[in-house]
Formats: sequence, structure tokens, C-alpha cells
Amino acid sequence: MMKNSWYQAKVIRGKKIARTLGFPTLNLDTPSILKGSKEGVYAAGLKIGNKLYKGILYYGPRLLLGETVKILEIFVFDFDKDIYGETISFQVRKFIRKVKNFPNSKSFQKQLVLDCQKAKEILK
Repeated sequence: MMKNSWYQAKVIRGKKIARTLGFPTLNLDTPSILKGSKEGVYAAGLKIGNKLYKGILYYGPRLLLGETVKILEIFVFDFDKDIYGETISFQVRKFIRKVKNFPNSKSFQKQLVLDCQKAKEILK
């Protein structure tokens, strides 16, 4: 992964699980774009249309769901549009934490709040 490089990927439909936790994500069609990168959570920059956004990017398996396949998804701060099928650009800025499993969705939710706080600090 080239730090601060811009990548492009298409937004696809996911399982809508993060949405039920209050963190709706953009699921991206090409997790392999980050092959060789550390799995985990990153602070990220995004370009959707001609507007810039910030968020947290997750690359890795969804352990909470018992999955082993790597996914790529981004929770975008202050964004709630339906953009399935659109291509977005994103930039991986800084590693926040590695992939970890959680005993339940409540503890996962708490961790996401902390991840967002950390990303907002990094992306100031």
C-alpha cells in the first residue's frame, strides 16, 4: 500500500449490519486493492463526487460474524446518501488498530466510537 495514494473502488451492497449499530458503511468491491496491507482500522480520506470526506476504513475479515474472507468498508463521517454502484476514491491515511474480535455488538460499538474519535484527531 502506498501511503497517501488514492484508490478507486465501487460501492456495493453489504449485509447492512454496521447500519444497525449506527455506523452505516460503504462496502467496496475490491478488498484485494489493499492486499499486503496490515489488516485493521485506518483513518481515511474520501472523494465522493467532487466532495471530500473523512472516515474510518476497515480492511480484514469480520470476526464478529465468524467470517474469514477479507472485506473493505468505510464509515464516512457526516454522510448518509445511498450511492450503490458509484465509484469513489479513497486514501488510507494512518493505521489505528489491528483486527480484533468482540464478545458482542455492544463492545464492538464502543470500540467504533473510539476508532472514530482517534481518526478525527488524526485527520484534523
